[in-house]
Amino acid sequence: MFDIFFTKKGLQAVALFLLAIFLVIYVFYIVPPDDFPHNSIFSVEEGISLDQLANKLQAEHFIRSPIWFRISAITIGAEHDMKAGDYYFGGSENVFVIAYRIASARHDIETIRITIPEGFTNEQISNLFDERFLKFDHKLFLSLAPQGYLFPDTYFIEVGATASSTIKLLKNNFDYKTAKLEPDIKNSNHTLDDVINVASIIESEIRTNNDREIVSGILWKRLKIGMPLQVDSSPETYLHKGLPIRPISNPGLESIEAALHPRATSYLYFLTDKAGKVYYAKTFEEHQKNRALYLNK
Repeated sequence: MFDIFFTKKGLQAVALFLLAIFLVIYVFYIVPPDDFPHNSIFSVEEGISLDQLANKLQAEHFIRSPIWFRISAITIGAEHDMKAGDYYFGGSENVFVIAYRIASARHDIETIRITIPEGFTNEQISNLFDERFLKFDHKLFLSLAPQGYLFPDTYFIEVGATASSTIKLLKNNFDYKTAKLEPDIKNSNHTLDDVINVASIIESEIRTNNDREIVSGILWKRLKIGMPLQVDSSPETYLHKGLPIRPISNPGLESIEAALHPRATSYLYFLTDKAGKVYYAKTFEEHQKNRALYLNK
């Protein structure tokens, strides 16, 4: 009776039967789900068990079958070696590929180049993080980020970056870039907060280093004599004496250095025309003439 299995037709029938079983398993258990979350990030927590990981993958629509994920992990000898971390999935991947990637820590986290210009506010920085950054919470960023201390620079940021991780990255860069200025800050007889506050005004008002140093001298002089700063970039300074409550932007290194090294002049007033050219005056009358001559061209 068993001889029939060893005939040509019998072997073909067995092969077709096994192929059918494989196709059923492949289609219903191995291929990615139809609603596989493309361009998404899956997080593997430290210490998660294989069963928990398999169930989480199914719940988030990355796999069809937890059983086949466990089988895949056991097959490659990694049932006890799933690597924690974030994993980026640009497109659909089957259960064997997912198991291999997590076992071998193939995170494939995409990085995106983000350039933050000098003088950007926290809101402008937040707007640079678009829909590609799936975990970036804009409200949390704006509530936690210390404006003035997020260093303007070019960054390569992972698409899985959060508000907190981004703040830490930018603040750490600020600390690194300004570390060499610590002796100057100490010798300036000003607090770091005041230096950054003045630097943020300089950054928002002035374009060239020469003018930055002159305007720095004017701002510090006004503060010393109790005169309102009256800078257009911060309407608050027209209503109240002293510095704004917080920096009005995130200044670059040149503006910070200008705040630390003001140039002494006889000027007490300045204005900037639409082309960015700065005009200085010693008296209010001269300043008014400059306004009439250069602001309404």
